[in-house]
Amino acid sequence: MRDHHREFGWKLVTYAFLLVAVLVTLVPLYWIVVAATLNEQAFLAAASDPQLLPGSLAQFFENFNALQQRSPTEFLGHELGFLAAIGNSVLVGAVYTVLSLVLCSMGGFAFAKYEFKYKEPIFYAILATLVLPIQLLVIPLFLLMSRIGLTNTYWAIILPWAANPLGIFLMRQNMQSIPDALLESARMDGATEFQVFYRVALPTMKSSLAALAIVLFLFQWNLFLFPLVILGQDKYTIPVAISDLVGAQRVYYDQIMVAAGLSIVPIFLLFLFLQKYFVSGILAGSVKE
Repeated sequence: MRDHHREFGWKLVTYAFLLVAVLVTLVPLYWIVVAATLNEQAFLAAASDPQLLPGSLAQFFENFNALQQRSPTEFLGHELGFLAAIGNSVLVGAVYTVLSLVLCSMGGFAFAKYEFKYKEPIFYAILATLVLPIQLLVIPLFLLMSRIGLTNTYWAIILPWAANPLGIFLMRQNMQSIPDALLESARMDGATEFQVFYRVALPTMKSSLAALAIVLFLFQWNLFLFPLVILGQDKYTIPVAISDLVGAQRVYYDQIMVAAGLSIVPIFLLFLFLQKYFVSGILAGSVKE
């Protein structure tokens, strides 16, 4: 009887904690939706008189049109207002994710399944770069990109982080679980080393690759400081375009809320599409048999 009460108490605490976590997560998102449908006066008045229900859809489109007219950003040479910033972020995030998945999976496979000189020191040196703050890298990367003529290009914010240290670490941990006998049998059947990687190892890593894809896309999606320095206004990505709405004389709160709401949609759809792989992919390399 006592055990039953204790179990009920733990369940109650667990559900209460989950309820608080859901509220903490959803309330800011709901406020973005509400604020996106208010004009600036109503938004500022909400500080003293909170408005809990969304305003009109017509006001949302009015805020959206004002946002579009303020942003001169281009997407592939076409001026599309703030939508161009979303297009730039999606394009850069997609190219970066694909490129980084290829490099990280190949790097992880090499560190997991091959023996070579200075393997461990090289791996830990790569991991050590995780502690370098991006503020420390901005000036060297800017000078490097200037010398090779990549300033104000998408490649300037894709290439510096293409071989992501966290991605290499996750793929190495996951690929250690692939049986060596499976790879050896493929070699005995005449497979080249690239075929062993591409046809044998990689297909077993689908959930890990999906989880890593979300992490990499989110990393590039949120990148702010270096794109702010290296990109011109015509190629702004979402975080930089939103920061442009904070002027020296005025902050466009209504437009910021619309921009923030629109910026959530692609990430939400990506996570919705890959959610079944996310947890299994992250945990795949955490247990050794």
